[in-house]
Amino acid sequence: MNTQNIRRVFFLFSFFFFLFFVACKTSKKVVESPSASTKLKGEEVIQAFDSVLAHQFQYKYLTAKASVDYTDRTGDTKNFDINLRMKRDSAVWISITPLLGIEAARLMVTTDSVFMLDRVHKTVLRRDINYFGEMLRTNVNFDMLQSVIIGNYFQYLEKEKLKSIYEEEPYIILSSLNKRQVKRALEEKDPTKPVIQDFWIDGNYRIAKSKITDDKLDRFVEATYKEFIDVSGSLFPSNLVLTISGITPTIMKINYSKVTQVDSLQLPFTVPEKYEAR
Repeated sequence: MNTQNIRRVFFLFSFFFFLFFVACKTSKKVVESPSASTKLKGEEVIQAFDSVLAHQFQYKYLTAKASVDYTDRTGDTKNFDINLRMKRDSAVWISITPLLGIEAARLMVTTDSVFMLDRVHKTVLRRDINYFGEMLRTNVNFDMLQSVIIGNYFQYLEKEKLKSIYEEEPYIILSSLNKRQVKRALEEKDPTKPVIQDFWIDGNYRIAKSKITDDKLDRFVEATYKEFIDVSGSLFPSNLVLTISGITPTIMKINYSKVTQVDSLQLPFTVPEKYEAR
């Protein structure tokens, strides 16, 4: 995995992760979501939104392992494993191990900084949190990253609110478009309208998909949550797919094999003396 691919992978991981906590002895069972249209039909935006907020994930510290399939813009696919550690409202730590369990790279994202350790090329990159926004050419901050990681609602544009609710069976969609804009938005692209933020909600009030669309740039970022698992009465997806559009999209598929809540954790990030700063 070359340096450019490592940076792309780091960015995708930082922009989107999903997971929540699970006790060590919790049994896992895939839960089918009922149709949201039959369960939520007729509810107003505020009522539906309040229900979504009531079913959000709560955690303090967690660790996870996962296998990842990463397809870049050239269509080339890489397979690797990751170890993830998270401290709520503080930091996200990721270790990437492509082959034989040997770490190739390490990432740490805090509320104001980004650190990337490339063990293959013996380099380290230090940037402020705006680094990801500059890469994507859009608004990205730590609160947004954290919310996407745990599958919670996040506000993309400051002061932007969800304004409409409509059906797309088996889901309802909460959208930042107002009701008069929805029909046109579904029919054709409109480069004059603002960035659109949509959330597909299932019958369990869980976010099954979130999408940010910017017709001015003719692009979107989409996170899809699948295979919800019942863990001590809470639901979370054990499979997720992240897509960043383009002439050829970038796609990351993540399958979790272990997610654990812990009382505390370490986030080691020591830079060897001979590593070159980038």
